[in-house]
Amino acid sequence: MMKLLTIVLGAAMLLGFMEPMLGAGHRPCWTRWINSDSPNDGPGDIELLADLTHEFRGEVCEIPLKIQVETVDGVPANKTGQIFHLYSNTGGFICRNDQQGSGKCLDYKVRFQCQCNSKEHLY
Repeated sequence: MMKLLTIVLGAAMLLGFMEPMLGAGHRPCWTRWINSDSPNDGPGDIELLADLTHEFRGEVCEIPLKIQVETVDGVPANKTGQIFHLYSNTGGFICRNDQQGSGKCLDYKVRFQCQCNSKEHLY
């Protein structure tokens, strides 16, 4: 019982210390799913953060907390068995056709978790 109480109090303190760092009224939220490339358009499926922050200005933050990647059919990327050249919240996502046993990447979509103002609404 004491161990559980210690964990709960520790979590409460940690959250209390994190609030000022994030700023009052800020919370993590997700962008909408974005599919700006296709494996048919070149060397693979490329969803780079730098390109997406430019193309979808105001929708994608410059320093995301997390990235989620799944196929356009909704299969999580880590369940596809494919090899990824880049899978990073700070860089984006790259699947190269030449690294796949089948010779081709699936078509992927990405979304990013950002710190959002409570007055903003992302998806």
